[in-house]
Amino acid sequence: MPYIEDIIMPPAMASARDQWDIRASSLLSKNPIRATLAAVTGTPPDSDQPVINLALGDPTSSNLYPPPPSTISAITRVVQTSSSNGYLHGSGSLEARQAVCEYHAKWDKVDYSPSAVILTHGASHALDMIFNVVVPPSTSTYRPNLLIPRPGFALYRTQLQSLGVEIREYECLPDRDWEINLIDLARCCDENTVGILVTNPSNPCGSNFSRSHLQDIIHVAERAKVPIIADEIYAHMTWDSDFVPMARLSSSVPIFTLSGLSKRFLLPGWRFGWVVVHDPAGLATAVTDGLHMLANRILGPNSLVQAALPEILETPGDWFEGLTSILARNAKITHEGINGIYGLVASAPRGAMYLLIGISSAFNLDDIEFSRLLYKEQALFVLPGSCFGAAGYFRISLASTADALDEAVRRIGVFSSIHCLPA
Repeated sequence: MPYIEDIIMPPAMASARDQWDIRASSLLSKNPIRATLAAVTGTPPDSDQPVINLALGDPTSSNLYPPPPSTISAITRVVQTSSSNGYLHGSGSLEARQAVCEYHAKWDKVDYSPSAVILTHGASHALDMIFNVVVPPSTSTYRPNLLIPRPGFALYRTQLQSLGVEIREYECLPDRDWEINLIDLARCCDENTVGILVTNPSNPCGSNFSRSHLQDIIHVAERAKVPIIADEIYAHMTWDSDFVPMARLSSSVPIFTLSGLSKRFLLPGWRFGWVVVHDPAGLATAVTDGLHMLANRILGPNSLVQAALPEILETPGDWFEGLTSILARNAKITHEGINGIYGLVASAPRGAMYLLIGISSAFNLDDIEFSRLLYKEQALFVLPGSCFGAAGYFRISLASTADALDEAVRRIGVFSSIHCLPA
């Protein structure tokens, strides 16, 4: 056996390189929220007041509401029996997927078969999967495009940028409770459009679209012959009016609905979600097949949560009503408080758990500097609207205690009295 030094390298390899050159993919993309957060919190607060964090959309961060008791008992039972520790089908166990079907039949009044369900590692992973399946590769003569809302969740753009697809933003209207500008939506569609992403209820806007508005959106998709990706992770977290799932309204347009346990069930750290495919006219079988194929790359989400899922999804309605009533109360007191502060304006939130607040030019501050100074001077952490394509706004989470939100409004009022120039 020769020493390794004595092995003669093939000529092609010998001339390939004479030093290390390890590279990362040029298609990697960054979530802009992280960099913005660093800019906002880079300077510690000058204030002795305790920091109030209303920036992050984690419904567990302030002990807003205890998780469903049935969820804790279900996962405890599954762990103790030690019968759910093995590999499962990549798309999820039949029992878990059937439980998802029954959940949507009960709450959405939409019927699915288990073959239309793909379980995922949270709704963000569901989003990544659907993007990877519906976006074909670009060529020298063809570049697909996909439509997303503005304002919209930052991760949409982050995930799409790594696929080389053209990202087209359609406008949502602040003076119409953030409804979609349908003319702009239709204008964005062309023969290369592969999907329209609709977020309802909305992060960051807190909107909840009416049935008639959703029907109008579906009509645009029907005319353009484009499927809809419905991000409904905040489904049924609404007040003032009921949530309407898009799949219930479509008789032909394929609807790929994203949902999960993170928000409505207050279990974001469990990283469990799903995609359900509503395809009444059989137009998107290739996408459904592609999702199942992609799911087998990672062999599905956590087996323990899958085993507990039938019990988790049977959480009684009164538990959800308790959570929604707290969010509705928080929305009301915060919206009224903010609109009483000179230089700020916001539409009343009707769903999800956020309030998007407009900053008047009287402040003479952009949204990032506004948020940085608010953190520095008042120890109040909010998220600049630029993270969502909404320059001139900032977002606060309503998933906190009433006392914390009251104090936050007070501090914003103090900040405004210092920085907002009189008319």
